[in-house]
Amino acid sequence: MNPDPAAASSANTTDASVGIVVSDWHSEITDALLKEAVVTLERCGVEKEDIYVAHVPTAMELPFAARQMSIEQEPSAVILLGCSTQAEDPMFPYVGQTVCQSLTQLNLHGDIPYIFGVLLTPTLDDAKRLTVGPGNKGEESAEKALRVVNMMVGLVNS
Repeated sequence: MNPDPAAASSANTTDASVGIVVSDWHSEITDALLKEAVVTLERCGVEKEDIYVAHVPTAMELPFAARQMSIEQEPSAVILLGCSTQAEDPMFPYVGQTVCQSLTQLNLHGDIPYIFGVLLTPTLDDAKRLTVGPGNKGEESAEKALRVVNMMVGLVNS
C-alpha cells in the first residue's frame, strides 16, 4: 500500500514536528526504514530540526520511548520503526503482540497519533524487501503520520 503522496504533502507541515523511535535490532533493516521516513518527511515540508530521532535496543522498548518522546519533545506525531522476524527472533510472537497492544493504548489515551512502522515478517529477507522501492515501509509510515496530523488539523479548524 502506498498512500496518495498528494494527501501526505497536503498536511500542514509548516508547524508539524515528528518524532521517530527506531529499534536497533536488525539495524540493517531499521536504518533503511529510518532513512526513508526522514527523506519523506523532509520532502513533505517538515523541517530537519522538527524531526526528532531516538534509538532503543529492541522493538519491545519502542512504546515506552515513544511515550517519553511525546512528553519531552511534544511532536505532532510519533512513528515507531522496528523489525522482528519469526525465523530469527525467538520472542517473535510476544514482540508483535506486545508492541501492537501498547501502541493501541498509546493511541487511545494519548493526544497525538502513534504510527506503527514495525515490520513483523517470517524472515529477514522478507523484511529487506519492504525497505526498498515503492511501498517502502519507512516512507509509508511517514506519509501516514502526516495524513493523520493533517486530519487532526482539519478537525481543529472545522
